[in-house]
Amino acid sequence: MRAGYVTVDRLAEGARFLLLAVVLVAFLFPFLWILKSSFEPSSLLYGDITLVPADITIAHYDRAIEIGFLNAVKNSLVVAIGTTILTTAASLFGAYSVLRFAYPGRRAAARLVLLTYMFPHVALIVPMYQLASTLDMLGNPVTLIVLHSMLALPFCLWILQAFLDDVPRELEEAALVEGATELQAFRHVTIPQATPGIIAAGTFAFIMSWGEYMFAYVLMTSSASHTVPVALFQLLGSYAVDWGLLSAVGVIATLPVLALFWLMAKYLGKGIAKGTGAV
Repeated sequence: MRAGYVTVDRLAEGARFLLLAVVLVAFLFPFLWILKSSFEPSSLLYGDITLVPADITIAHYDRAIEIGFLNAVKNSLVVAIGTTILTTAASLFGAYSVLRFAYPGRRAAARLVLLTYMFPHVALIVPMYQLASTLDMLGNPVTLIVLHSMLALPFCLWILQAFLDDVPRELEEAALVEGATELQAFRHVTIPQATPGIIAAGTFAFIMSWGEYMFAYVLMTSSASHTVPVALFQLLGSYAVDWGLLSAVGVIATLPVLALFWLMAKYLGKGIAKGTGAV
């Protein structure tokens, strides 16, 4: 009987691994195909379907550099890093305020903040454009940083509430008894304990900002201020598409987020899972 149970367990484990392999192939195949196409000469792109190119060229990447795509990557990095810093700092202080200070409506506000995602973001385009135009901030990356931070803040605040709620208040009180100020206790006790949550929130803010297209297209009016999603859209011609070039810029645009997600995936997953217990 025991051997039979072991067999069943092994079959179940094998089925899980098979399912995982199928899911991985389904998710990785598009990127592998784009990667292959980016190194394949244009004359071979419409040939036989293979994952290994018959010939290799870097002409598409040279072309991507010539058209200034790296400038769009620089713009996206500036906006995404700025969004990450601003969102993480604001959500960290906001979560700490909700959990450590007593004032009317703080619990209700903490729960209602996610309701902002119920409203379509497209409704903000016209007022945000008018406001940016009035302040002469069209094409300024600061405009996009502030807006992206507004979009990412509710979820990041939700994540950090859960992490800060797990930090024992006794540790902060012990630091205060030893003579530390509240700011010192927050810096040297609370923040180190909540580091995984801070990393998770920052990773989410970066990925959201990197891939946001709608507001970047409307508010970044000059070609010099275009971010990666907008620059990618500009490569879609009305009559013909250079698929080799599009594949090359797609690989360039994917690598920073792929590297970040690979390094921070465990923190991001932990943050989302723990966020379900946020107050």
